[in-house]
Amino acid sequence: MEEKNNLTAERSLEIIRESIERSRQLVSKSTGQSLYIAGNCMMAISAIIAIIIHLTESPLGHLLWFVLPLIIVLTQKYNKQDVNAPVSFIGTLVGKTWWTFATFTLLFFLVTIVWNSVLPRFYSPDLYVVMRMKITPIIVLMMGMTVSITGYIIRSRWLVVFGIIAGIGTFVWEWSGIGSGILFRLSGGTPYEIGVRAAILPCLTFCLFAFFGLTIPGYMLKRQSL
Repeated sequence: MEEKNNLTAERSLEIIRESIERSRQLVSKSTGQSLYIAGNCMMAISAIIAIIIHLTESPLGHLLWFVLPLIIVLTQKYNKQDVNAPVSFIGTLVGKTWWTFATFTLLFFLVTIVWNSVLPRFYSPDLYVVMRMKITPIIVLMMGMTVSITGYIIRSRWLVVFGIIAGIGTFVWEWSGIGSGILFRLSGGTPYEIGVRAAILPCLTFCLFAFFGLTIPGYMLKRQSL
């Protein structure tokens, strides 16, 4: 009788493990689809914003970033190949991870806007350049961390590696001013014209991150889950 109970307990644990694994695979496929869609949408909106800034010579084109979440949601909703992940602990954990990222990003964005708006009233232009808060490098770093954490949750090494590479790589690219340095060396014109072109650099940063941190690993997850 005791041996039968042990076998029943072992079988129950095996069924639970199989159920968790199936749930993880479905969540992985859904996550891959979502990352792939988000990456393509981010690259598209980056190109559109860059074109608008180039034509209008105004950084106000960056306001279109607020439209990106809506575009991603609508695209996922009406995409025929979209995969509905089951309601499970793993799927809930992945969802809460990205909601946490969205909350931190929004709050950081608002704090940065207020800080950079108030700072010129108290400090000279030279100090403002040093003390102003940079938005783009912090956001791509947090996004890379979120991608990697998602990879750990669904046990995808590809996602972890690409999240680290994309997050750290684009953070260094943006924070160190490599893109700005290249711009100043290769482009001529007045300081105003160079400043307008510099407003396009965040679009390139987000486009690079979207390709290496979202689109490629998302595509790999989709193929791996088939």
